[in-house]
Amino acid sequence: MSGPSLVEALQPMHWPTFAFVSARVAGMVSVAPLWSMTVVPGKLRGAIAVVLTLALLPLVPPVDIPIDVGTMVVPLATELLLGLAIGLSAAFFLYGVSVAAEVVSLQMGLSLGAAIGGMTDVGSPGIGQLKGQFTLVVYLAVGGHLVLLTGLARSVLAIPPGSEIDLAQGGIALVGLAGSVFTTAVQVAAPMMVALLVTNLALAVLNRAVPQLNTMMVAVPVTVAVGLVTIGATLPLLGGFVADWAVGLGAGSDAVIRAFTVAGR
Repeated sequence: MSGPSLVEALQPMHWPTFAFVSARVAGMVSVAPLWSMTVVPGKLRGAIAVVLTLALLPLVPPVDIPIDVGTMVVPLATELLLGLAIGLSAAFFLYGVSVAAEVVSLQMGLSLGAAIGGMTDVGSPGIGQLKGQFTLVVYLAVGGHLVLLTGLARSVLAIPPGSEIDLAQGGIALVGLAGSVFTTAVQVAAPMMVALLVTNLALAVLNRAVPQLNTMMVAVPVTVAVGLVTIGATLPLLGGFVADWAVGLGAGSDAVIRAFTVAGR
């Protein structure tokens, strides 16, 4: 059964539904790639959340929603949690790419000072920014943000606003998504890590063969050069990897939604 039209959905009797849907949308917008970028003003993100909520309202099936303020607190928190889970199904992948960039930068020696000195206010290294922006561009180019919005729309049909959710299975799914951060980091950083490891082994052998050579003076520029060449060579591979992930993002968001769906619904 289809939901009310947009004009009907904006009637005062449907305002609780609007609040529930907006809570789910706000959860996704606060963490999802692109929507959660700090360069986007908070007011603009709020406006985007309102527009997305209005677009989803006609899809909401009829559901009995409590209108008492006291009884709406927990359901609203549930809707916010569900939106966060949908957004994190995409955000965790970008976190994995950022972790890979940090590992490679550390192995190249570009962020060694921050790692040893514990400086937390130095910002992200250039490699992290490069990979992050490149991943975001590919994500947008293949329509990953639209796929995520489609998953959000499907969640409204699968779990109507105000419905009960399975927190136990949903929590397990979120833990699995968090573990995928490290899996993604290994897959992205593996070629560069191998190249830098071989370079360091070659420098060690050279140091043993020619003790007079100051290997420490040679190691830094050679390691940085090999790292930069490897990064440039692996960017097309990273682009394909990100594109394949973005195309299949709908399946990932659907898996999260199914995990939060109460059995038997």
